[in-house]
Amino acid sequence: MHPEHVTNPFAKCRQDRYDIAMAAVAKARKKTAPIVTISPAELLRELPGSESVIYQVGTVIFRVGTKAESCYLIVKGTVEILKKTKGGKTISLAHVKAGEFLGEMAMLSSEKRSASATAQTAVTAIVIQHAEFESLLSQQHPFAGRLSLQLSNLLATRCHRLLRLIANQPDLVPPRGKKSPPVGVRTALNHVYTLWAV
Repeated sequence: MHPEHVTNPFAKCRQDRYDIAMAAVAKARKKTAPIVTISPAELLRELPGSESVIYQVGTVIFRVGTKAESCYLIVKGTVEILKKTKGGKTISLAHVKAGEFLGEMAMLSSEKRSASATAQTAVTAIVIQHAEFESLLSQQHPFAGRLSLQLSNLLATRCHRLLRLIANQPDLVPPRGKKSPPVGVRTALNHVYTLWAV
């Protein structure tokens, strides 16, 4: 038997259809109760092992390939997610701003950092240790459930962004009327993972 060609799963998904689908999702979300966010003060109170840290401009918060033993809640400033290409060029993948979590996916999945994070401005962040978070989960602490819910909401938001990113990629979505080339699945998944699991 001949191996099957994996074709572009987004080839038949036109941008207008995608936008309509996402608009329907957004409308449905408005009918649900909003998720209460966790404040920095509450994090510090409920997780005694966490700490508030200030990073000066240009400080490397974590490097690609290192073990993820913690995650961060950005309280003030902007963090830039960077990665080097095979050619040695450093590219900017994303920015994490105040009120957003950083590095939680690699921490929760026990994966190594897939990219580096650098303080683009002066950054104040709360460092959350994985061991303490796991301890709260094992105790079925109510706060651990709330934090898990907030991280799940963040995951859903990132998946939404990644779907839009993939749908808009020129090499993944060929122009109308042109034959769809085989997708480099490994390349696509690596790109998605890089943006996701820092």
